[in-house]
Amino acid sequence: MTSPKNTNCRFFAIVSRFRGLPSGALPPLETTMIIDAHVHLMGINPRNGCYVSPKLSGGWAFAWLSRALGLAGVSREDLDQAYAAQVLRWVEESELDAAGLLAFDAIYDAAGHYDHERTRVYISNDYLFEVCARSEKLLPIASVNPQRRDAIDELERVVERGAVAIKLLPNSQDIDLGRESYRGFWEKMAALNIPLLTHTSFEHTIPPVNQAWGKPERLRLPLECGTRVIAAHCAGSGVVHPFREDYDQWRQMLDDYPNLYGDISAMASLSRFPYIHKVLGDATARSRVIMGSDFPVPANPWVFANQIGWARARELHAMENPLQRNLEIFRALGVDDAMLTRAASVLCLPEAAAAHTTRGAGE
Repeated sequence: MTSPKNTNCRFFAIVSRFRGLPSGALPPLETTMIIDAHVHLMGINPRNGCYVSPKLSGGWAFAWLSRALGLAGVSREDLDQAYAAQVLRWVEESELDAAGLLAFDAIYDAAGHYDHERTRVYISNDYLFEVCARSEKLLPIASVNPQRRDAIDELERVVERGAVAIKLLPNSQDIDLGRESYRGFWEKMAALNIPLLTHTSFEHTIPPVNQAWGKPERLRLPLECGTRVIAAHCAGSGVVHPFREDYDQWRQMLDDYPNLYGDISAMASLSRFPYIHKVLGDATARSRVIMGSDFPVPANPWVFANQIGWARARELHAMENPLQRNLEIFRALGVDDAMLTRAASVLCLPEAAAAHTTRGAGE
C-alpha cells in the first residue's frame, strides 16, 4: 500500500543529501511522518549475535508465533533472515513512513560481565544495524544495559551509528533504572539527546527477573538527569493484573516531568486493549504519547467490535499486513494524526528532518 504522505520524502535519502548544512539552508520540507516506534527484531542464530534460550525458542509459543508470521517450515538456520525480510516487506507495503526496530541487550552480573546463565534473549546491536541498513524506513533502536562494563562506550558507539533511541526491558534484563550508580549513564544519554524507550509495569512475554523494576517510579532518576523517557504501554499493567495497576502513576508523573512520554504499543491487542480508551479520554495523555505496535504481538480488532462496528472489525481482521492493521485499528478508535506522527519529534532522528516535521510533540 502507498500513501500520498510517503511521496513527500524518502527520509534518510533527504537527510543524507543535506547532512551538515544549517537548518536555514534546507529547502522547505513538509512531512507528516507516521512512525511505528515499537517493532521487535527477532533472532536466534548466534552467528548474528543473537540468542534465545532453548526454553523459549523450543516451546509451543515459539511454534505458534512462527506460524502466525508465515514462517512455519522455515529452518532455524534461516529463521532470522526470514523474519527480517518479512518485517521489511510489511513496513515497505504499509502506510508507515518508518518503523523503529528494537535490539535487546543481555543481563550482566555485578561486575558488568555478560551473564549467559540468566539471559533469556539477546539481540545484538550489530545485527540490528545490519538489518536496518536494508531500508531507509527501518530506524535502529539499540539496547544498552547500563550495568555492562562498557555501557558508556557502547552508548556512544550506537549513537554514532545512528540509533534513534535506547530500548530496555528492566523486568527481564534485571535493571533497576533508579540505581544511583547509573546516574552517569542517564546524564550521558541526556547529553547525547537520545531518548530511553523502556518497558513499564508487568512483563508477560520474556521471563521477568524482578517485576518491581517496571514500576513507573523507577523512572524518576533518568528523568531528573534530563533523559527523555518513553514509557512503553504507558505503564498499563495489562488485563491479567486488574488489581495492581500502574497506569495512574505514569499519568500523575506526566504533570511533574515534561520529558516523560508514553507509547500506545500493544494497546490494540488482547493483553492491553483497555488502555487506549484511557489515553484517548485524557487530553494530557494524548499530547504525550507516540504510536507503536509491539509487533509481533498481534493487533486484534475484535476486542473493539462494539466501538468500531462488527463490519469494520471484520475488514481489519482480514488485513494481511499486521503493521497496517495496527495502524488502522488505532485510526478507527480515534487516534489522531498528532499521535501517529509525534515520534518524529521525540526520537533522536537526524536534525535536518526533525526540524522540518510539520507536526511535533503537540505540546
